[in-house]
Amino acid sequence: MRKILYGVWKGVKYDNTEGGRAAPLDLPLDKIETFNPGNPVDAVVCNFGFLVFDPNVSLAGVLLRYYALARENSCGACTPCRTGSILLAECLRDAVEGRGDTVDWDHMLDSAEQMKYTSLCGIGRTTPEAMIGALKYFRDRLISTAAPLKGDMYMTITAKCIEACPSHVNIPRYIDYVKDGHPDLAAGVLLHHYPLVATCGRVCVRPCEAACRRNYVDRSVAIKDIKRYVSDNAGAAISDLFHGMDPVIDYSKARVAVVGAGPAGLNCAYHLLMKGYPVDIFDKDEKAGGMALRGIPPYRLPKGLLQKETDAIGELGGEWHFGQRLGRDFTVSSLFDDGYGAVFLGIGCAEGAYLGLPAEDRSLAGYQNGIDFLLEIEKSVADGLPPQIHGDVVVVGCGNVAMDCCRTAGRIATGKVHIVYRRTEAQASADREEIEAARDEGVEFHFLTNPVGILSENGHVTGVKLTKMEIRGTDSRGRPAVRAVEGSEFDVPCAMVIAAIGQKLERDVFSDADGVILDRYGNISVNPALATTRPGVFAGGDCATGPTTLIGGLAQGQQAANSIDEYLSRGSVGFTPRSRMGEIIRDCELLEDGGPTVPMEKMPRHRVPTIPVESRECNFREVDQTFSDDVARYEADRCMRCYRMMAVATPRPIPGNEALHRSPDTENLTASARGTN
Repeated sequence: MRKILYGVWKGVKYDNTEGGRAAPLDLPLDKIETFNPGNPVDAVVCNFGFLVFDPNVSLAGVLLRYYALARENSCGACTPCRTGSILLAECLRDAVEGRGDTVDWDHMLDSAEQMKYTSLCGIGRTTPEAMIGALKYFRDRLISTAAPLKGDMYMTITAKCIEACPSHVNIPRYIDYVKDGHPDLAAGVLLHHYPLVATCGRVCVRPCEAACRRNYVDRSVAIKDIKRYVSDNAGAAISDLFHGMDPVIDYSKARVAVVGAGPAGLNCAYHLLMKGYPVDIFDKDEKAGGMALRGIPPYRLPKGLLQKETDAIGELGGEWHFGQRLGRDFTVSSLFDDGYGAVFLGIGCAEGAYLGLPAEDRSLAGYQNGIDFLLEIEKSVADGLPPQIHGDVVVVGCGNVAMDCCRTAGRIATGKVHIVYRRTEAQASADREEIEAARDEGVEFHFLTNPVGILSENGHVTGVKLTKMEIRGTDSRGRPAVRAVEGSEFDVPCAMVIAAIGQKLERDVFSDADGVILDRYGNISVNPALATTRPGVFAGGDCATGPTTLIGGLAQGQQAANSIDEYLSRGSVGFTPRSRMGEIIRDCELLEDGGPTVPMEKMPRHRVPTIPVESRECNFREVDQTFSDDVARYEADRCMRCYRMMAVATPRPIPGNEALHRSPDTENLTASARGTN
């Protein structure tokens, strides 16, 4: 394992050179020994400082690249960052070009410290850390070894919300545009990652908000609700933004088949089309959308809105093939026989799971799995004939599918709706706001309760037998273990039982000849690049991971498109620098530097307006509404713009990083570095 040569980390000096002092460092150095295979990490620069591992590295050369990017990304809102970043970049340029003796280094140290302590955002407050450490502890070395950087350098500007987002959307940037009154430009930031902007703004599970640094002050920024505001105020429907745009398809490129028009498949097709590939999309249904169309009720996601977003694929030149089922109308092998150069499988997990109780009769009228129930209701509502359930309903499970089931049942049942879950509310995987909304709509929750049997008469469900559960110890996954409480069984009469406990891949879509192997969980086996066991075949979304979120499926669709592009252009799937940087940020906890270092004014978070509970009965009107302009700008103003800049230097070129070294002029790095976000 490589050892630190010298550096400053979290304000502590480390010097293992001749005559220096060795010091322990609480950092998993094995995680950053190499950046890509055969290419060691020579230096790291970030919000914690800098570390150098190789004596041939020019510290001034590394820092020049770093501060050139800081200079270009200073928002200009405050003088310390605006002028400080320019001063630091220019003094380092002078040093690298042999004019270091003309620089007032004491003044540079003062400027860096002023930038750190008085800037308004994360770039200004955290980027000076490395320069301060270098000037305080290694000034002679900084100046005496000053030279242009000889190797390569990968840099990214990120934040906790960006890293938490599976798609790595530059969230502070689109929030900045909203703050400035430009939702149309904010939509452009989002369209860089996926076309389902309005859909994601309504149903995203918001991992970004859990990571938001605003939680240190009061509550997270309403990122999802701002996204919805952006989609509703972009000036046109998302598909209209592409209308009339000449497709950029290059028919000399290999054709790609995308199987499955759910979120993963749609986004894979979107990014391949943007790269110029001819794309055909196959789906067993008659409309695009997958589980976003069939599994998300209209009161959360109006179907016409989703249709307008999926139309963007057609505007870009994608060819639809509906009513075509894998394993029935075509196979993986037949697609290659038809001349496709690569195949993406985004076929979802369309088979719902049942409870698996002793002597369970799945043919009982009134017993359904959650997926089939939601599909049936979606079709009925689309036809204008929503059904009615006469009596009470029991939904088993407490994930987001269970929330969709219970809130849907509440709109069509004449009786009460119950949620039964074997664990505690804190262990439920459902979105907290969904649980609150279900309670508001009258759903009754039974935690630490589990079904042990379904009651029936004459082929119809009449109730469910339940037992109380208790927590005892931990299970094999480290979670609190639950077991039945002896003698606690009781019956709950009902007309319908819905099992919302999971879903799985339909295995009959594959044959041995397809060469696509499933893993031990019954999902398609893929490597980190989403390549399957058959060359040229990639998979993502639910079918590769098990049931995932909409944003998770969108992210994997984009990742797969990048892998397919690499496979078709280079013949293999290799290394993705942004993913590798994400691993380093996560493994080394580079974003875990605490909350604001200065007092922040508390600004209460706005809740998105909703229609009254009494207006939700017996209909599927959209419940959540959108922010007004004033509220959206207020909420955007709560963002602390807590960017952090990360960089690694390597002795050899980094694959996929070509844009960063097209020009020796470091000031031209900005566009490519921004693209990594």
